[in-house]
Amino acid sequence: MRSNGPIVVGVDGSAGSAAAVAWGAQAAAQHRAPLRLVHVLDPVADYGPGVTEPLTSTDYARLEGHGRWVLDTAREEALIAVRALHDIELSAELVHEPVGPALLDRTGLARMMVVGTRERGTVRRALLGSVSAALARRARCPVVVVREGAPLTEEARKQLVIVGVDGTELSEPAIEAALIEASARSVPLLALHGWTGVEMPSASAEHEADAEKQIVLAESLAGWQERFPEVEIRREIVTDRPERCLLERSERAQLLVVGSRGRGGFAGMLFGSTSQALLLSVACPIMIVHGRTMAVRTLPD
Repeated sequence: MRSNGPIVVGVDGSAGSAAAVAWGAQAAAQHRAPLRLVHVLDPVADYGPGVTEPLTSTDYARLEGHGRWVLDTAREEALIAVRALHDIELSAELVHEPVGPALLDRTGLARMMVVGTRERGTVRRALLGSVSAALARRARCPVVVVREGAPLTEEARKQLVIVGVDGTELSEPAIEAALIEASARSVPLLALHGWTGVEMPSASAEHEADAEKQIVLAESLAGWQERFPEVEIRREIVTDRPERCLLERSERAQLLVVGSRGRGGFAGMLFGSTSQALLLSVACPIMIVHGRTMAVRTLPD
């Protein structure tokens, strides 16, 4: 991720895409970062994998015309989303290459990549479906998935940010990214540690296990408060399935941040059997952090 890189939003004209544009535009204003809208002209995505006839020049002209309309509409949506915030530097790009490689290539210089999903649990195009999972695994910047209908109001922007903590060093990039987002939005951060251990044989053993979990969470957050003194860091430990508590807490959050790799707790769950349910059901936008982010502070006016 580049500290001065743009926030890149993949757009396709769908309602999920519109939500991603609005969220990305607001994030660009909050971070004082450029916003780049990218629409990929992919015949397979537009015509379906069963297309066998070569596309004619007329077909390509139609695709390009539609693509320019999608980008123009997205520009308007972005400007509407930030009209009560800071001005943003806005650009648009029409790309002639397969969707997956096109977006992955642009994560190398981006601050973050944003894509959308449909509210009812399905996806409109490959851009917002399997490609989003590939982005989460392989992207060189954080990937944010925004569902259709996600609340993006002024009231929603006052809600806290949540980060899933699994007690390993591999969760540190997610913690850092979550703190950066909480700082940019001037809201508290809730660090949530999920634990699904076995039932304790006695009250004293359960007390010891609780104390151990508190230590794990404290060690995971050690040093971060000093680096982000302006952020109120709240802590919570839950004994429950990670995806269940994340879904519940996300109803009162503006952003959920999780790491893409690790062991136990929250780590790795995005790519297990519950991945699609979580990605498409979580109430608020979800940020998947792959690798170490850069602690770029957003300076106040």
